[in-house]
This record gives sequence, structure tokens and C-alpha cells, in this order.
Amino acid sequence: MGSHVTQATYYRLLLSEILPRFICKVLYLDGDIIVRHSLLPLWNTNLKDSAVGAVPDPSDGDLEFYHRLNYPPELGYFNAGVLLVNLDYWREHNVVKDFFRILQEDVDKLKCWDQDVLNIAFSDKKVVLPIKYNFTSGFILKFPQFDYRKYEKEVLEAHKDPVVVHFIVEKPWKYSRQPKHPFSSTFFKYQSQTKWKGVKIDRRPFKLRVINFVADILRKYGLKSQVPPWYEYIEIAPID
Repeated sequence: MGSHVTQATYYRLLLSEILPRFICKVLYLDGDIIVRHSLLPLWNTNLKDSAVGAVPDPSDGDLEFYHRLNYPPELGYFNAGVLLVNLDYWREHNVVKDFFRILQEDVDKLKCWDQDVLNIAFSDKKVVLPIKYNFTSGFILKFPQFDYRKYEKEVLEAHKDPVVVHFIVEKPWKYSRQPKHPFSSTFFKYQSQTKWKGVKIDRRPFKLRVINFVADILRKYGLKSQVPPWYEYIEIAPID
């Protein structure tokens, strides 16, 4: 597992076992998101006989994902940061057993941890949700991997008024020399409405903070070379 991934990452796979049996549906949300509008329309989505409702991942158009996970590209690949889970389906079909089988048999294929497991298990058992409900950073990169022809209208609409903004590349609250996320102002707007107003999260050791501070000053005045970004965002007007 990566340094940011813990055992708790896999708790999503045990929702049907952890939650009381009288709960038949649950909406799972990652912690690195901002919710801008009511989630009631999302909650009321009819999952019918599907296991989960989820939004396509920005890597949806990358064929490597399907070759690696061994299922057809036309079924799509979703991001697990926002999930509308049909717990009744999970329990009826004992999907936890399938999860553990995948973890044992296909462990070498898994690069995105439990997200890969969920995509393998539910490749043809999902309801595809509108992109506005999990508007991840990959949808605003200059060189996206998703199928632009397929999702162009949805993505452009989400640019203007996303319901859920998901910071999966750079986090607004973390120090970085990479480009600033276009929706950083959204995060700080909502943070200012909480008891954590003005609180800065910086886990860098003091020595590293001093080094970074000095390096940034030197770059500002052209005394140190700029570090080229490994990605670029499109130009987009702030929404908040």
C-alpha cells in the first residue's frame, strides 16, 4: 500500500457487514471533498437491481485499466470516492466473498486498492451517476485521459456548477509547488464556515518548511530554477 493508504481504506468493502442490517442503502463520501448542493437527488437515484451507483473516473478512457483488470472497456471504470451503495444487493449476493476472492486471486492486478476490487466486482452491476456528483481533479486537467467525446457535455456542465468537488490530485490545504487547484477557493469558503476557520494543515517537519520557504523566495526572484509541473489545469472561472 502507498504511504497515504491504510487498512481503513478497505473498510468500504465491508459496509454490508459493518452497518446494521436494517440499513438497506448508504451514501459513502471520501474525506477530501466539498459538497456544494443538496445530495437528496443523488440519494433518490433508483439503483434497481444494481450493486452500486458511481461516477466515471477520469482514467475511464485509459485502456490500461481494462487490460490490467481484464474486463471490456465499454463497461467503464468508476471512482470510488462517492458511492451510492445498495446494501440489500451486497448482502443478498454475498459480495464480500467476491471481494476477498479478488484480493486473493488478482492481488497483482490491483493498483488502486479497493477501488479496483469494486470495479472488478461491479463492472456490469452499476448505475452510472452524473459527473457533477464526483467532480474529480482529472476532469479539469489540460491533458485528460477520459473520453472527451463521450463526456464533454457533462464535464462542461460540471465545470460551471459541480455538486461534489473531489480533490484527488492536489489538496488545497497542503503545501505544494504544483499548480493551484481551480476550486481551492471553494474549500476555503466552506472551511471558513466551520470551527476550523483559518486553521492550516502542514505536516512538514520544521526544517523542510524552512527549506521550502527559502527555495520559493529564490525562485520568485529568479535565483533558482522553477520546477516544471507534472500536470496543468485548464483555465476555469472560480465558482465560489
